[in-house]
Amino acid sequence: MTLSDTGLRFVVEPSSVSLTSEEREQLQELRPAGVMFRKRNFLQDAPYDEWLSEYARLLEDIRGAVRRPNLLIMIDHEGGRVHRFPQPITRFPYPAFYGSSEDSIRRVTEAMAVELKSLGVNVSCSPVADIHSNPKNPVINQRAYGRTAEEVCKRAVLCARTLLQNGIVPCGKHFPGHGDTGTDSHFALPVLHKSEVELHALELKPFEALVNEGVSLLMTAHILLPHLDQKYPATLSPAILRNLLREQMGYEGVVVADALGMNAIKNIVDSEEFSILATKAGVDLLLYVGDPVSIGDAIRCNKQLSVALERDEALLKSEMESEQRICALLESVSHYSVSQLPTEILEKHASLASSLSSHKEWEEFTFHVPGYD
Repeated sequence: MTLSDTGLRFVVEPSSVSLTSEEREQLQELRPAGVMFRKRNFLQDAPYDEWLSEYARLLEDIRGAVRRPNLLIMIDHEGGRVHRFPQPITRFPYPAFYGSSEDSIRRVTEAMAVELKSLGVNVSCSPVADIHSNPKNPVINQRAYGRTAEEVCKRAVLCARTLLQNGIVPCGKHFPGHGDTGTDSHFALPVLHKSEVELHALELKPFEALVNEGVSLLMTAHILLPHLDQKYPATLSPAILRNLLREQMGYEGVVVADALGMNAIKNIVDSEEFSILATKAGVDLLLYVGDPVSIGDAIRCNKQLSVALERDEALLKSEMESEQRICALLESVSHYSVSQLPTEILEKHASLASSLSSHKEWEEFTFHVPGYD
């Protein structure tokens, strides 16, 4: 067996609205499978044509540096405060508000897909498949489609199906379920004391529905489930990702780790064994996103992985399986050119957003993570 294209294992983000010379060189070296954008990658207070033009240059520079025929262009785009773009891109309310009917889910998701494609985005990190079962949850809350498994199953599947029908790859999150935690994983490691039987009765149901729907991308949760794995959070747990997700649930798609700059996992990410742990656990894509991590960190991780692969046949086998899944995903995504949307389309979308709930209602949910906007 030969060492393969390990850069495929990574998704990274630029630090600003344009690439630095160092970032351009790093992208040329790493050649990641994709990039993820955040608020800092857009001129937030500029007119539409101005920020769009600057963003188009950024995306073109990234494509030129990475030199892959297909690239994952990812963004968190749920509604509410999980929104990265400047005006006039529509800020829809949280799923808790537009998820109240099949018609509104379909209409909002179709509108989101139109706007995402105009920005060259081909992967939306949604739907949220977590169940809002804990009213004290500080990070999921209104981001969830409902308070019951039945609600979330039906609504998350409809969102995923509609995105895919409209040319956007959905990414369900956060496996195996972040809805019943009382800690925000951006700041600390949540612990969920549930057995596998209890998980199957609630948290896993929406993910089972997404797997049955054929969703090709799922995102992990940085949470510890001691009844399944006392040592590692779900993101790094073979018991959870390989045994539970792949073997028991039959999932054959790509597993992407949630942002690796989050405090729940940051100390492990900094270790020299991180790439080995992630590969053994069954993570395919490593999402180097968040202010504490950078493209340079991804390169260091990639070098550690390359060294480990040269001396571990079993690890190399896992690596090549991941690359096969990622290549299949890359072949399935579409390429979209950045373009300015007509005013009448944006006005129609804005009218839809305002009809679903008042801005005041959903702004009362104060989810906010400095550095992750």
